[in-house]
Amino acid sequence: MKTYVVEGARVDSRAALFAEFGRAVNGPDGYFGRNLDALADCLRGGFGTPEGEPFRFLVTDYEWVKAALSEESWNGLLAVFEESGIELILEPSDTAS
Repeated sequence: MKTYVVEGARVDSRAALFAEFGRAVNGPDGYFGRNLDALADCLRGGFGTPEGEPFRFLVTDYEWVKAALSEESWNGLLAVFEESGIELILEPSDTAS
């Protein structure tokens, strides 16, 4: 299954989150939505993800993303993935030294 990696440590704002989704799927300066509604549309396919094949997202250092978003935006992000049926894996920061 294709896994797109969103690097959470790169996210310091809502805009940076959408830029990071775009980078993960379509490379530097790539597009994959600029708000939650557009992200939901992109998750349906045809914006760089495989057509007719399963895919998922892995968010590394997800705490950075959660801290950069309002509670409403964070919950909205989780809801978009849940409603789309696309797996969202939230990987915590590696705190081991």
